[in-house]
Amino acid sequence: MNFQFYLHKNQNKPAKPAVYKHAIVIGGSIAGLTTARVLTDHFEQVTVIERDGPSDATEFRKGAPQARHPHALLARGQQILEQQFPGLVAELIEGGAVPMDMGRDFAFFIDGAWCQPYQSKIMSTACSRPRLESAIYRRLAAHPKVRFMHEQEVLGLCVDEQKVRVTGIQLRERGNPMAAINELAADLVVDASGRDSHAPQWLESLGYTAPQETMINAFPGYATRIFKRPADFKETWKGLYILAMAPNHSRGAVIMPLEGDRWHVCLVGMAGDYPPTDEEGFWNFLRSLPSSRFYDVLKEAEPLTAPYGYRRAENRLRYFEKLPRHLEGFLATGDAVYAFNPVYGQGMTVAAMASLALDECLKAQRHQHGDQTLGGLAKQFQTKLAGVIAGPWQMATGQDVLWPACEGGQKPDRITQMINGYMERVIRTMPYNIAVADAFFHVQNMLKPPTSLFHPKVLWNVLRPGSRQPALEQRVERVMTPEPVLASGD
Repeated sequence: MNFQFYLHKNQNKPAKPAVYKHAIVIGGSIAGLTTARVLTDHFEQVTVIERDGPSDATEFRKGAPQARHPHALLARGQQILEQQFPGLVAELIEGGAVPMDMGRDFAFFIDGAWCQPYQSKIMSTACSRPRLESAIYRRLAAHPKVRFMHEQEVLGLCVDEQKVRVTGIQLRERGNPMAAINELAADLVVDASGRDSHAPQWLESLGYTAPQETMINAFPGYATRIFKRPADFKETWKGLYILAMAPNHSRGAVIMPLEGDRWHVCLVGMAGDYPPTDEEGFWNFLRSLPSSRFYDVLKEAEPLTAPYGYRRAENRLRYFEKLPRHLEGFLATGDAVYAFNPVYGQGMTVAAMASLALDECLKAQRHQHGDQTLGGLAKQFQTKLAGVIAGPWQMATGQDVLWPACEGGQKPDRITQMINGYMERVIRTMPYNIAVADAFFHVQNMLKPPTSLFHPKVLWNVLRPGSRQPALEQRVERVMTPEPVLASGD
């Protein structure tokens, strides 16, 4: 894409005058990049501090080990990114990303049965994480208000004499303990540094209370590698997914399309049933899946990489909104606040939704106080972010707590147990009922709230007698073809 044209096109639009001077974003992940984009509408300058070098479309960032595993933009995340970066989706597709209809192009195997294909019109885009991040990075790097500082590490926060307001950060060259420590002044500092955020320690060092946190760990693990898609591949699905199901079916897998006619193949093990990363173990795990479809397809494909393992995938939530007092001018977002089991694919979309929440809070701040102060923004944003997180957190942890090996969190009360049990039944009904599958996909893609799954039409289809029995024509088809090829369009 012509980035100068992008800038010229957007500069012709009526601009919102920035009322604040300088904002710093710590971390250049999707959370950090979308946050930086929002801040350009409110600040004269935005600086992004990143531990790694500039984003590259072909290389995985060392600071984001989870990026080696399959990624797809959920529909809501795609909508937000397209709104923030017009033309982004078309650029990704032009570069080889694969658009997918959730109901038509993604074959789901759940609890012993394949979901029926249908035209859902819920669109997502599959590509590598480096491809997505680099496309956003290039657009922001071309923005006149944005500056990136690469290969830097943040050592702490700078505050005023009363220690009530952030005034900037301390940083130095990463990997060089002898390098000079510099200070960078700012009116606002946003921590989007990920799971390894030092925000709790920074707050405690300044006399503030660190946020309480909840960790729910169902001990998921992954082994991922990239394959070349066979030239003679004839099936019409674009993605393939076997869902691990509590409490006894701990193994699953996913195939996602990648640019360059490649497949991103990820083996999933729950409850500590970690997929091996050696060659023999990888293939043995494939053979052990409850459907032979994965092995039958992949044995004809060429592996392009060795298996890569990842096990740090627990759910963790820090309650910044409940702090007894907030350090003014300091916000936390992304995995620094919430981290979901990646198997549910929520992280990037929630990060984009969090950036919208920040935009709304800054607009409200400007309406109430003009350019006079950012006081109160920290509490306002962290409270609003907690509302954004609530639904995805319930979706992720509600499934993970069903594993007997799961640790952490409080024992669910009776109502929560009923909700979790109903959600489990929704998922197990999906292969047999398109209406239920479509309702779930709308919630999964964050196009509708989880409460929509309690609509009377969905309730009836889930709870009616025989709801999880396939129709007669499906039963006949299953007898004739145990592993049917799911039909799909172009």
